[in-house]
Amino acid sequence: MEKYLLGVDSGSTVTKAALFDLRGKEIAVASCQSNTDYPHPGWTERDMDVLWQTTATAIRAVLTKSQIKPEQIAGIGNTGHGNGLYLLDKTGQSLRPGIQSMDTRASEILVEWNQRDLHAKVFPFTIQSFWPAQPNALLAWIKRNEPQNYEQIGAILLVKDYIKYRLTGEISSDFTDMSATSLMDVRNKCYSRELLALYDLAEVFDALPPLKNSYQVAGQVTRTVAEETGLVAGTPVVGGLFDVDASAIGCGVVNPGQACIVAGTWSINEVITQKPIVAPELFMTTIFANSDLFITIEGSATSATNLEWFVAQCCGDERAEAKRRGISVYEVCNEQVASLAPGSSNIIFHPFLYGSNVQPSARAGFYGIAGWHTRAHLLRALYEGVVFGHLNHIEKLKTAGAKIESARLAGGGSRSQVWTQIFADTLELPLQVSDGNELGARGAALSAGIGAGIYHDYVEAVQQAVSIVRIQEPIAANTPLYLARYAEYRRLIGAMQMPWQELSKLD
Repeated sequence: MEKYLLGVDSGSTVTKAALFDLRGKEIAVASCQSNTDYPHPGWTERDMDVLWQTTATAIRAVLTKSQIKPEQIAGIGNTGHGNGLYLLDKTGQSLRPGIQSMDTRASEILVEWNQRDLHAKVFPFTIQSFWPAQPNALLAWIKRNEPQNYEQIGAILLVKDYIKYRLTGEISSDFTDMSATSLMDVRNKCYSRELLALYDLAEVFDALPPLKNSYQVAGQVTRTVAEETGLVAGTPVVGGLFDVDASAIGCGVVNPGQACIVAGTWSINEVITQKPIVAPELFMTTIFANSDLFITIEGSATSATNLEWFVAQCCGDERAEAKRRGISVYEVCNEQVASLAPGSSNIIFHPFLYGSNVQPSARAGFYGIAGWHTRAHLLRALYEGVVFGHLNHIEKLKTAGAKIESARLAGGGSRSQVWTQIFADTLELPLQVSDGNELGARGAALSAGIGAGIYHDYVEAVQQAVSIVRIQEPIAANTPLYLARYAEYRRLIGAMQMPWQELSKLD
């Protein structure tokens, strides 16, 4: 009987369940929109029970869609957005709505911590930057603002841990996800009472979940869940992993010196290393799914979501044309960008619609528009601006000592050949693009395959289950054109520092 692997990906807006054969081929995928509530400005929450029902619906749907027998599933792995906070009370029930990774309610906590120079004290443990939606800041906020909930905390989980708990009834997290929360001593790969005391969170140390390897069996599907989802009771569920690790594995990045560049909701730029890179100016260094290795990440919400916004707000004609031709509106956008040669426009775009890594008050903008410019010129500037945002992160990684020997591009941007070419030309790197669409779910599924004994390790898993569909070589003649525009992109960032601050006061 042929075996399959199930990967569950709990994103901020969509929950996906995807089935793969042992060669990594996607058999079926089902998606369900996830609930998000905005009870106050800057808050993003979700009902945890509704989230589970959404997940159960997606799992049942993918089984129905695939027509495979549930007993053919050899193992289940899951992934989800990093950080945020999903709490259980001391009886194992959801304590309050889950908090997602875009939440900013704890920003004032970070201001206070920075005034106390707390980052310098915790950085030797965490080797990462502070971020409002990390559990450390959110727990401090709950202690101050919801003391009755703080006293009832029984387990501190991340989104994929909560789904895993509902699947198995077992409480656990894994090294990849928890090492991104500023709650771990990353270099020693353990929790630290001293670290929690520095945050004044010593009371919840025992609520931190046991840590598993991403491929280690953490529990089995319960009978109740089998009835809800159609799965078979006893199906093994592994530890799971942080979504950035899942995406890297899903596109075949598992060895030191390999980089994974994700052009999606976030600009994710990550490189695997044998030893942790310790640099305060970087976003974070975490433990990789192969826990003998580390992964250093530079990221910001400055990538392909800028195109989604532009298409929704400004591309009515392109949407109509796409509908008429029976193709995606993004294919029409790609054609428009490809119709203009590199260097044919001097418009600069800052991709800061949803924040940036250059200044808290930074906002997006087109610079240098003239009356003769068309929507195609704006689109090309947007594509280039997103790439420049990635280049800024890559430069920081290299400056900190990261050695990038090869790179793979993933996310929605990788589906565009013209965008991939701009990436290759600007980064001066051959860019490999892997097969498949649901790379995060595939990375989770391959972890389950290791736990089920199908693959020996991640290297063998990607050798058997991931293929390269194309390699985009850089065109040397284009590189100076893009780097000249990148220099102006950087110059404009410097010039806009004060205007951004003043504009933010007008909100």
